Parts: sequence; C-alpha cells; structure tokens
Amino acid sequence: MIIGAMNNPKNNLSDEIALFGEMGFDFAEITVEAPGATPEKIMQDRKKVLDTLHSYNFGVLSHYPWYFSVAHPYASIQKAIDAEFDRAFESAASLGAKKATIHTEWMPNSIQERPVMVAKTIDTIKRLHKAAAEHGVELLIENFSYSSFSIKEFKSLFSELEIGMTFDVGHASVASGEGFDNYVAQFKKRMKHVHLHDNNKQQDQHLPLGAGKIDIPKVVKELKSFYDGTITLEVHSEDRSYLQTSREKLEIMWYGKAHHERNKEYLFPEKK
Repeated sequence: MIIGAMNNPKNNLSDEIALFGEMGFDFAEITVEAPGATPEKIMQDRKKVLDTLHSYNFGVLSHYPWYFSVAHPYASIQKAIDAEFDRAFESAASLGAKKATIHTEWMPNSIQERPVMVAKTIDTIKRLHKAAAEHGVELLIENFSYSSFSIKEFKSLFSELEIGMTFDVGHASVASGEGFDNYVAQFKKRMKHVHLHDNNKQQDQHLPLGAGKIDIPKVVKELKSFYDGTITLEVHSEDRSYLQTSREKLEIMWYGKAHHERNKEYLFPEKK
C-alpha cells in the first residue's frame, strides 16, 4: 500500500507536490482542473512540475473534474467535454500518469430519463476509455452516489466494458452511497485505486480521518484483506496539516505503530 495526496487546483501545482513530498507522501494524484491545473497550465509549467515530481521520486495518478458531464443531454456539449477530457489525458500523460479517474454523471435525474442517462454514461465511458488508452493511461471510474450511478448500474457498465474502479470510501458511506460493505462485496476485484476520507455519514465532507463517523479502522482492516495498491487521502481542509495527520493514522492502522515510528525516523531525521 502506498499513500498519496491530491492537489488543490486553486494552488500552484509544483508547490502542492513539494508540500506532499515534505509530508512524506509517496505519490501525487493530480486533479487536472481549473484554475491552476488546466491542461494548458500543466503543459506551460511541465518542466518545473516534472522536476518537482522527480525531486521527491513521486509517482503520478490523474483525476478529472466531477462536474465534467459524461451523459449530457446535448450531444454537441458532450462532444466538447470529451475533447476537454482528451486534452486532460494528454497533459497528465506528459507528467507520467498511468491512471485516470473520472466520475459518473452528476446532473439531476429530472433532466432526462434514468435509462437514457445510464446508456449515455456507458457510451461516453467507452469512448473515453479508448481515448485514455491512446495516451497510455488506464481509465478508472469513481463511485459517486446512488442518484449518480447505482451498484446495479455499475454492474451494467462492467458487463460491457473491462474497466477498473476508483473506490471512494467517503462517497460510498454517505446516506445515498449504498454502503462500503456493499461496494466491497460486489466490486473488490475491480478496485484499482482508493480515495479515503471521513464524513458524518450524511454528507460528502472530505474530513480528516477520525473527524467523522465512518469506522475508519474497520474500513482499513477490510481493505487490507484484499487490496494493496494506491490510496489517496482526499482531505479537503485549509489547514493542510490534517493531511499529514491522516497519513500517519493510515500508516499506523495499516502497518502498526512500530513500523510508523521507524518510517518516521527515515522520512524526518533529526537535524544536527
């Protein structure tokens, strides 16, 4: 298991990566997103970003805006969004990203009939899966909530396309999320990446680990029984120290206190 963090797109990308490096993270999940990490901005600053990544020996995953529709009712608008996805895949690949996480549809169900939305989602993801592969990037689909895409609808998608899942524990745990245990029971073999954060089990709050009502120790124990890949701590807080605190908590829960203390001495040696 290796632990990463996601940049705040409002901040300078190189500064975000350096912050994660100083905190002892293993990789950066770069959300290719306005205002500070658009494809154009990434390509403009590519050398500096790569230098920063290399200075911390960081791997890279990529992530795309939740508000990029994958089932827009207007075909011309969906075509334009697909083109933005393609530019985003290209810019992320230029930084060495091997995986790309997109989201299911976010628009209210009242805009179009549910079966139409599901069919459009599957068609769009098929196109984007192919487009990402052309850039050498593996496309992953992230769970949102039941209103966005249900477990039953994920089964329909997976029956038509060989694609992995980014499993968002927080999204699964909200009132409309269908539950951590249900997702694990159905899709643990599909899970290629994990987003971990806490909440009050009602709203998607992206809290530090232990600050909400999710049973994080239980979640970690269950994940550890079948998963040993990348985990991004998707904690949204102005106080970035909560990221490091969450990383330390996860490391202790996964590997134990003794391992954490040894690793801490390695990552943060005493200055003489």
